[in-house]
Amino acid sequence: MSRYNPYYYLLFVLLIFGAFASMAQNDYGIQILGYVALAFSIIFLLQFIFEIRKKRMDVITVVELGSLVVLSVILFMRVFYLRFPFVEVLFGMAGLVLISSYLIKLALTWSRLKAKNKTMGILMILFMGSIIAYVISMTVVPFASTLAEPTGALGFVLLLLFLVIAFFKQDMIVDGERLSAFIFVARLKDRSIVLATLFLLFTAYMGLTRVGAIPKMYLDQYPQAYYNLVNRAESGAEQLEAGKFRHEEFKEKYDRFIQRHIRNESK
Repeated sequence: MSRYNPYYYLLFVLLIFGAFASMAQNDYGIQILGYVALAFSIIFLLQFIFEIRKKRMDVITVVELGSLVVLSVILFMRVFYLRFPFVEVLFGMAGLVLISSYLIKLALTWSRLKAKNKTMGILMILFMGSIIAYVISMTVVPFASTLAEPTGALGFVLLLLFLVIAFFKQDMIVDGERLSAFIFVARLKDRSIVLATLFLLFTAYMGLTRVGAIPKMYLDQYPQAYYNLVNRAESGAEQLEAGKFRHEEFKEKYDRFIQRHIRNESK
């Protein structure tokens, strides 16, 4: 995965830049975030293709990358308010598959480490457990919105515990080699560091906006009422009516209104 690290670093920079641009009420900020999600999906897809072409394919890695491709594409679509039928179901299924892959990774890692270095094994439980909790928080919103916040908080607590303990417990012997938990995680052949970084950035943004330390991201393509309706649909507080959510009907009517206004202006 190291060959993709420069691209990940660039995307993290663009992610932060887009977020601050959006907070500064620049229209292009949210578009940058959307294209960052698309870029992540392309990188995951390239790794997916590379993995399935190997003679000794790692099934768990293929499952992880495939689910990440689906999730990142749907997140890109969400930024630009694009959707298709049953997109929430597909998003939830991809999240469930990703959770399953990390549960398997967690079980295999623990079985490997419990006899060699139990402290390292516990740290890996905290680290991978935080990713699992975060993914649950992200994917259950349309189905069980009340679970999203507590599982997200659990993910943050687990990740924070991992960082604190790993910082003070630097030297551990694994297979005759002196390692820190950070080095061990860096050697994992998966996207766990990328996911942990993304979730940590998202948690920092949510926490800082909640206490008023930074402004929320700026969206002005549609009236605020439209985004309120979108949030209701994504939180599971609203059901489909005639195959559509209320925000979709609102968007169609608003777009027609704008088109009529443009035509009248041009006459």
